[in-house]
Amino acid sequence: MIRSRLARLFSCLLFATIVAQAGCGDDDFPPNLYSIFFADDVFVAVGQDFSISNSADGDTFFLQAEDGDGAMRSVTFGDGVWVACGDDGFIATSDDTSFWDIQFVPTDRSLRGAAFGKSTYVLVGSAGVIVSSPNTGAWDFETSFTEEDLEDVDFGDGLFVAVGWAGTIVTSPDGSAWTPRESGTHEDLLGVGFGDGRFVAVGNNGVILVSDNGVDWTDASTPTLEILQDVGFGDGVYVIVGDNGTILASTDPEDFALEDSTTGRDLSGVTFGNGKFVAVGHDGEIRNSFDGFDWF
Repeated sequence: MIRSRLARLFSCLLFATIVAQAGCGDDDFPPNLYSIFFADDVFVAVGQDFSISNSADGDTFFLQAEDGDGAMRSVTFGDGVWVACGDDGFIATSDDTSFWDIQFVPTDRSLRGAAFGKSTYVLVGSAGVIVSSPNTGAWDFETSFTEEDLEDVDFGDGLFVAVGWAGTIVTSPDGSAWTPRESGTHEDLLGVGFGDGRFVAVGNNGVILVSDNGVDWTDASTPTLEILQDVGFGDGVYVIVGDNGTILASTDPEDFALEDSTTGRDLSGVTFGNGKFVAVGHDGEIRNSFDGFDWF
């Protein structure tokens, strides 16, 4: 493992929407952000050029980046350790979000989703790859029973749920033994979230699926045909983000409404923490909301 400070190449201070600054990404533009997670009083967002952005309040972000051909795709937290993952089996871990240990699992596949539960870290990715670890030091390849790309994974109510292309859903009680489930759709599923005892999966053509147990899934009404990328939950509200600035919100996961995101950029990730939702997306886009309905 290489002890590395990802800020060694450059760093810059970001305000609300990341402003392009000299030396702050390829061609002096802020990176696309693909995922965000809140834990331990910190927001962490990851994205293009293996970037990692940290914030205490969801407004002001400190960008750390390693200039390269690839991206961090997802980030999670558990048992005092942050885990970010990305292209070509790239994994970064940290206990403080300032210094990161870099490692690679032996695969050329992209790791696109990350979750923690039952003292286990689970990463999923292209061609059905799933790896798990109890300590982030050694990773085991698991059998997913699919060759479809897996785009996201979440943990809730004692169950890991991973979603992917062609309506793929696989579940596991422990991160090791996985079972395929019927989703009832052939649309690509790109994001999954859990809140208030219910899983919500989203994807292409505005598809929204809901499940009380991660096994049996039903279609929810959708007000859009945009590509939906991620699901967040907080303070009794479900929030979905997607392409072209799409944001949906509802207290009922079977009946979402469109909200005004005040941006037209693609939004890729959303989380809830410190009393607010924070959504991130392309060109360093960052949007905040205190209730999931009104965004700034």
